[in-house]
Amino acid sequence: MAPGSEQATLAEGQRTHPLTSVVLGLGWSAAALVGIVSTLFQNGGLDAWGVFGLPAAAAGGLVVGSIIGWLSWRFTTFVIDDGEARVDSGILWKKSRRVPFERLQSVDIHEPLVARVFGLAELHLDSAGGSESRTTVRYLTLARSNELRALLLRRAHAATTGEVLAYDGPPGAAAPPPFEAQAIEVVAEVPPSRVVVGTLLSLDLAGAVIVAVGALVASIWFAAPVAALGGVVGAGFWAFQIVGRRVLDQWGYRLSRVEHGLRIERGLLSRTSETVPFDRVQGVAVVEPIIWRQLGWRRVLVSVAGTAGKGDAKDQDQAATVLPIADPQLAQRVVDLLVPGAMEEIADRRRSSGASWIFAPIGWRYRWIGVDDVAVVSRHGWITRRTSIVPHRKNQSVAVEQGPLQRRLGVASVAVHSPDGPVDVGGPHLERAQAFAVAAEASRLSRTSAAQASMRSGSSS
Repeated sequence: MAPGSEQATLAEGQRTHPLTSVVLGLGWSAAALVGIVSTLFQNGGLDAWGVFGLPAAAAGGLVVGSIIGWLSWRFTTFVIDDGEARVDSGILWKKSRRVPFERLQSVDIHEPLVARVFGLAELHLDSAGGSESRTTVRYLTLARSNELRALLLRRAHAATTGEVLAYDGPPGAAAPPPFEAQAIEVVAEVPPSRVVVGTLLSLDLAGAVIVAVGALVASIWFAAPVAALGGVVGAGFWAFQIVGRRVLDQWGYRLSRVEHGLRIERGLLSRTSETVPFDRVQGVAVVEPIIWRQLGWRRVLVSVAGTAGKGDAKDQDQAATVLPIADPQLAQRVVDLLVPGAMEEIADRRRSSGASWIFAPIGWRYRWIGVDDVAVVSRHGWITRRTSIVPHRKNQSVAVEQGPLQRRLGVASVAVHSPDGPVDVGGPHLERAQAFAVAAEASRLSRTSAAQASMRSGSSS
């Protein structure tokens, strides 16, 4: 299809794939089966009613879900014009979700298991705002989803930078196709074996095992096996969830560099492809659990503007993870891609004062904060070591805090404010003079970085 006709069709509006109704019907069928099975277990097992109830629930869910899915598909269209993406839906009550390109933050592709069987996927359009700022287009073919994502990301980048897209010219103009493939550079691939081993050596799983062993020991000590059974079963289910969730979610993990960010592809049953735009990165955290440190492994997390408060805790944890497990060299490379020039280890550090041991009898020895030409970096933790990095251009404010006991001890804490997320830069309980010196230097470099960015923006426009 020629670029001009493609753009005209998108501006007029299109429906999603006709098999959307089938996928939704199968989803309803699965939900009905889960409900029936749960009821049977609560009632003591499978009986004569259950023998007939299971297939009836499956068939009924499929029929009802397919009808509702067809109606949803019939009355849903998506539109991509020069200024925004829009999804219009509703049978009796019409609803129109609009995403202006200048507010579009990311476009992700999700392939739920049932949709994946049919070669379909859904687009997630995240815009600036709270938890209701996600717009979903379901379902499209995987190839079509990739094409639309490329177009949407280009137009979003053009809207925020003022660039003129060559392929947005009039029909018939000499221009490349609107959906040409982006250059993709694979940065890292995490083997499933490493995901499994890393999960088995995680502190979360170790905690579940300790709880299970403790419950078993208590049952023997107090001669109450029935009472301890609940603790053992609960801890075992917790451990199963940890292993199952992480292995399924991080299976086939691939991190790639694309035109304006990093792309993450992951998942065994349901597959997800999401992009972290470079200009949305607010900070980076490198996490090293004590068991992993013995093997030289760490995890890289990122704070992205606009993602705080979206989804449940699991969704937010997955969204923050850029690299689930890596060696130091690879982790440093990813950090440098996200915050160019940033280093985990910097020479100019200010450590927590020895007088602050009363606040953290062991942990005070492992706390420091430092400032270099690129970012503010801090580290804390002795069981799980966390290094947080906030570039000066993303530094929102710096504060020095001092409570009554801190004043008596002659110490103060520095807090660098950035959006909510896994990145937490701060220097707790420094000597008072050092705290004010760090805050002054971080503030100065933040102002300088903001002025330089403003000059670059003015010159480019």
